[in-house]
Amino acid sequence: MNYSFLLDNNIYREIVKYGNEIVFENFNSDIKNHRIIKNIPVENIIYSLTPFTIMEALGITIPYPKIILPLELKSPKKYNEAFIFINDEAKKYFSNLSLIKPKELLKKVKQQKKFTSLKAKKTEQIFIENPLKTKEFYDYFLESLVFDYTCKYEFPREVQKRIFSEYLLPTFFLNNHTISRFSKFRIIKRLWDNSYTGLKKSPVFPKGYFEEINNSMKLKGNQDFLDCEIIHFACVGDCVESKHNPVFVFTQDDKKTIINRIIVYKSMIKTILNDLSEDNYKINKPIINNWEQGMIIFCNSDGSIKESIDVSDIKTIN
Repeated sequence: MNYSFLLDNNIYREIVKYGNEIVFENFNSDIKNHRIIKNIPVENIIYSLTPFTIMEALGITIPYPKIILPLELKSPKKYNEAFIFINDEAKKYFSNLSLIKPKELLKKVKQQKKFTSLKAKKTEQIFIENPLKTKEFYDYFLESLVFDYTCKYEFPREVQKRIFSEYLLPTFFLNNHTISRFSKFRIIKRLWDNSYTGLKKSPVFPKGYFEEINNSMKLKGNQDFLDCEIIHFACVGDCVESKHNPVFVFTQDDKKTIINRIIVYKSMIKTILNDLSEDNYKINKPIINNWEQGMIIFCNSDGSIKESIDVSDIKTIN
């Protein structure tokens, strides 16, 4: 089996920074001695390179457009046209955004190289520079931004319901390398927001339990891109050549926040699966069975590994 590594920006920046050679050494040393990773052949390790990994590593903030849905597309009967309109307009916007053109991104890489330690040059090349030189990755970058924008777009309520059920939820069951790798966290968050009011009245859980989880689900608008991806990949894996690899996520994020988000992600996925008809479940079963839960590896600021948590050990609320 192959395994994928995904580095959160808060650990990536520390290990590649000039003057932080000891952090780089600590990180590599602890990986080699990790209870599970030490038994994985090097050739079975793949690096999960995502658009938002690169975006955060380069310190880029992407402005989102304010696309207005025409009045004639606000009717529930026009939900198909409404979705296509927003999708196409977002695609047009991001395709023309000079800030994220490959040439501009590679300029950023060149500037950042000045602050990269010699020991981490190869790491930077693998994680940042090489992907940006391929058209395939740039297309994936654009499609990810469009998908994220569409997931967050506030359509009229009845239109939103149809788009959510007929366009967004089905993306969980597409075994396509690009679409499978789109973070579905925004979809899960919308499901959670719709369920939260009812859940917090449950007498089964301690008082304040759901309030604490809900606080962990609060996102910073168009930020938190990579934080969302981390949860998605950790819960379902990284689709490579139609097969999902378990993902080892390395981060310095707050443990409680990560665990709470995983609880929500796994619980909402369970809800989605429970709501499938018997026929739909049978159709999607091969893909569902292909999902792989991974591991969250919490790192210290000196690059050493603090603690590891198997995502499969984190229980759902349902």
